[in-house]
Amino acid sequence: MEVSRYFLPVANPDGYDYSRKVERMWRKNRAWYGGQCHGVDLNRNFSEKQRCFIKSLDTVGAINIWKEERSSMDIMVEGPKSAQVADLLRDRCIPYAVAIGDVGNLLDREQGCPSKPQKSKRGANKTVCMDWNSYHRLSVIYDFMDHLAEQWPSLCSMLKISNGNCKNVGVWLDGGIHPREWISTAVVAYLADQLVRTFHQQPEFITNKDWYILPVVNPDGYEYTHTHDRMWRKNRARYGECCGVDLNRNFSCGWGERGEEGSSEDPGNIFYRGPAPFSEPETCAIRQAICGCGKNFKVFLSFHSYGEVIIFPWGYTADPCPDYVQMLEAGTAMAKAIQAASGHTYKVGSTKDLMYYASGTSTDWSYAVANIPYSYMVELRGKRHRFLLPKEEIICTALEVLCGVMKLMEYVDRRCRIPCKLSTQSCRKPGPPRAHTCRMPRSHSCHSSRSCRSSRSPSCKSSRSYSCRSSRSQSERSSHSQCCESSHSNCQNPSENPCNYAS
Repeated sequence: MEVSRYFLPVANPDGYDYSRKVERMWRKNRAWYGGQCHGVDLNRNFSEKQRCFIKSLDTVGAINIWKEERSSMDIMVEGPKSAQVADLLRDRCIPYAVAIGDVGNLLDREQGCPSKPQKSKRGANKTVCMDWNSYHRLSVIYDFMDHLAEQWPSLCSMLKISNGNCKNVGVWLDGGIHPREWISTAVVAYLADQLVRTFHQQPEFITNKDWYILPVVNPDGYEYTHTHDRMWRKNRARYGECCGVDLNRNFSCGWGERGEEGSSEDPGNIFYRGPAPFSEPETCAIRQAICGCGKNFKVFLSFHSYGEVIIFPWGYTADPCPDYVQMLEAGTAMAKAIQAASGHTYKVGSTKDLMYYASGTSTDWSYAVANIPYSYMVELRGKRHRFLLPKEEIICTALEVLCGVMKLMEYVDRRCRIPCKLSTQSCRKPGPPRAHTCRMPRSHSCHSSRSCRSSRSPSCKSSRSYSCRSSRSQSERSSHSQCCESSHSNCQNPSENPCNYAS
């Protein structure tokens, strides 16, 4: 088997060794200057020039960027290229450490065995084989979605889950906008399943909402990760000789701002933002579903991996959003519920504070343009296995997220009952030019996003997503491989509902 190496720039092995042997509180590396070992704080030494160089290696195909943070980047290097890339990093004084020596081994562990084609059961018997003991192909997920709508027709329609009360507010959940993040798709599908099956036993802060749920935002890309490239991030749109747009850089708010820091204009770059905001049918489908259904949305949750963080706007600027304190408080409520359920600690903060600049994200757009006050991106497990979270941890991850989502809904309802003494609308940071706001051409209905099928491979069904059946006016508001990472008892025994979901 070909060995792939996984590099983590900005590690400090010499300093770590020195802190254990000589000085416990040593912070810097052990670099020598002027004949003396003064050391350099590596967390202040990852320059933009070095960051741009690493991104250029991804563009030419030498590496694959997995994660970008303020002071570090996670990258994957194919085995035959590892020595050459290591030399390039050393030549530019970019410290690194090998975090995963054999990515191929983790790929095998993720599913327990090599991925096999899963045939759709559509047809005469429509047997649905969806479960959360493994990661499933697109056809199985679509069968699962159809099955829920057929079994609970009064509650579920194309995975809009609702009791039909016109006073309900809207909640949006999505996953798989970056297709290599398989756990996000599995978790969102699990949330849909639990909501439908136990809806009538839930408290009012669950049932007084219309739930719009989209497990796979990027269907073409998701299928491609199962058949060709497990680490594919973008969609499958073709621009010249290059393929793919990073859909989480294709929304209008902050699109293209900060130049190459927050996204890229290069079609070969992993963060390519597309030729224009909403140039892709997948992002258009989300805009149409939210802005075209006439629903007052209160919550927008987009699930990703990995990192175990809960982040909120802004991503394209260092300025705090107008509702920073409220967003931090609500996100912390989610994080505390997750920690109580599984023992895992999720950090909470703005995108720029916890990650790095990201321009044109779905959460910036949902907050600033669609006016959804609680807009979060949730980076799921896991820190150890990165994107390749073992299948044994799917249920544990889904359960902890379920608890967090429930706590957020409770918080939102409680907050909405408190009279607002001061509106933040007047100080809300203005969004992008009006040409990119929620207003849709009158000729477009929510079904117009189905045209995606003709411009993508046959697997593309991003429009069937949960777009509204109505064409009403716009929204009112512009591993250890065989066990869980956590040792928490509730996580080890999924049969116990740590958040009393169905009680």
